Amino acid sequence: MKIRKIMVFAGVLAMGMLSACSGNVKKSEGAGLDKVQEAVSAQTLADVLVREGSFKDTMGAVDVTMALTRLYNLDESKITESAFFTNSNATAEEVAVIVVADDTYCSEVKASYEARIQDQTEACRDYLPDEIPKLEQAVIYENGNYVILCVSEDSDKVYEILEKYF
Repeated sequence: MKIRKIMVFAGVLAMGMLSACSGNVKKSEGAGLDKVQEAVSAQTLADVLVREGSFKDTMGAVDVTMALTRLYNLDESKITESAFFTNSNATAEEVAVIVVADDTYCSEVKASYEARIQDQTEACRDYLPDEIPKLEQAVIYENGNYVILCVSEDSDKVYEILEKYF
């Protein structure tokens, strides 16, 4: 367990060096970015993460307005597209895919994801302590105008999925 934590920390540190912002964020840039943004919708990407990712719980779609205002406290007018899935209240698992209108809003979305992770960690501490490792290894991924949050059983699998699209 200690070795896994060290490896996860090293991975997070390496991704932080690649990122323009701090946190466990992976930011990719390059020639393929425009192709990806045209090729995949927020809904499609969220569906793939739920279908191919590693989730213990049954994931259900969440209303966009409810997710943006109640779960993430974000300005819907600054978001061009989004999709959300959450658990049945038996786990901390969730997926959020947001495409922002202007990439300057990415840092606010990431901060919102980080606040959500912290809130969920506190909420789970007493009644779902087995979920804390998932929250500690939550994936926050940024690519262009995409900002993605995924809390699942296997963060490495999430990165594998995202690498197919970015």
